[in-house]
Amino acid sequence: MTLIEHLEELRRRLFIAMGAWVVASGVAFVYRFTILDWLKAPLPANMTLNFFNVLEPFTVSMQIASFFGLVLSAPVLIGQVWGFVAPGLYPEERRYAVPFVLFAALAFAAGAAFAYYVVLPFTIPFLLGFLGGEAVGLLSIGRYISTILMLMGMFGLMFEMPVLGFLLARMGILTHRRLVSSRRWAIVGGTTLAIVITPTGDPFNLALVAVPLLVLYEVTVLVVRISERRIGDAREHTEPSSSY
Repeated sequence: MTLIEHLEELRRRLFIAMGAWVVASGVAFVYRFTILDWLKAPLPANMTLNFFNVLEPFTVSMQIASFFGLVLSAPVLIGQVWGFVAPGLYPEERRYAVPFVLFAALAFAAGAAFAYYVVLPFTIPFLLGFLGGEAVGLLSIGRYISTILMLMGMFGLMFEMPVLGFLLARMGILTHRRLVSSRRWAIVGGTTLAIVITPTGDPFNLALVAVPLLVLYEVTVLVVRISERRIGDAREHTEPSSSY
C-alpha cells in the first residue's frame, strides 16, 4: 500500500471508531442516572453530592456518557486498531484478531472494575475521614465524578499493559530482554505512578496500586516472551528451505 492508501485506511478506521463511540455514548447518556447512582456507592451513606454552577449537571452527564461509551465501544475501537496493523502481520498471526480484541476490551473493563471495587472503597472513606467529625463535607458532583472516572480510566489503561506488550512484540518493537533489563526502572516508575495516583499517603492504599502495576509488568514480560517464541516458530515454517 502507498502512503496515501495508508492514510485513507487510517481515516476510514478513525471514522468507524468515532461513530461507534458516539453511538455507545448515546446509550450511556440514556442510562446516566443509573450509572450515577452506581458511581456514588463508595461514598458514605449520609453524604450527598452537590453542584455549584449551571453547567455542572450537563458536564457531569457528558463525562459519564463519554467514559462509559468508551467502555462499551472498546471492542470496536480495538478492532479498528487491529485491522490497521494486521496487514503487517504474518497470516498465522492474524488469527489472533478475535482473542486480541476481546482480551483488550476485557482488560480495560477489568482495570476499571478493579479501581471501583478494590481501590475506591478504601481510598474514598480514608480521605473523607481525615478530619473526623470536625467538618461537614460538601462535595461537588463535578469534581467527584471527574476523580472517580480518572482513577477508573487510569487503571483501565494500566491493565492494557500486557495487550500493548503483545502488539509491540508482534510488530518487532519490543522484546522481553528489554523489559527484563528495565525491571528496576519499572519498579521505580510504578511506585512513583502509584504515589501520584493515590492521593493518600498510607502504605496500604499505595500497595493497592503499586502491587497490581508491578504484577502487570511481569505478566507483560511473560506475554512478550511467548509472543517472541511464536514469531520465531512462524518464521521457521514460512522460510523456504535452501537447496543445493
